[in-house]
Amino acid sequence: ADLLSRLRKLGCGVQMAAFRWVTSTADPKQIVGAPFRTIVDHGIQAGIHGDGVHIAPLNPWLHIYFATTGVNSFGVRVNGDQQITRQEALRLFTRGNSWFLRMEDRIGTIEPGKLADLVVLNKDYFKVPDVEIKQIRSVMTVVNGRIVHDTGVAKK
Repeated sequence: ADLLSRLRKLGCGVQMAAFRWVTSTADPKQIVGAPFRTIVDHGIQAGIHGDGVHIAPLNPWLHIYFATTGVNSFGVRVNGDQQITRQEALRLFTRGNSWFLRMEDRIGTIEPGKLADLVVLNKDYFKVPDVEIKQIRSVMTVVNGRIVHDTGVAKK
């Protein structure tokens, strides 16, 4: 908490990685992820990112699943009591990250004057059971107001 307070006074933020869902041990006594809950509760500017996009496609839903459940790829809860809500995870992946890019006025939320980047999902992120978060996929992706991915499902 002291370090977070000092960073906040300096105008810094904290960028958290959620990739530990796949690299953690199966020992539930060993806390391996970012202290998501501690950082969010502190109030410092924060964002979440995945890791490995330079070697494989990024599936943000796997990272969101870990941040909201603390459950790793072995099905073991390994992040203590550091889970955050689905709303918090979504905010950290979107609006939270726009601050680190110094683009809060252009990305991160859907509102007039901002780039129209959004996705239409195949499942309701806020209603599916936890385990189904990992199965969420985009059926349509819009970047800068143009459709760049469309499975045709959204039109039915």
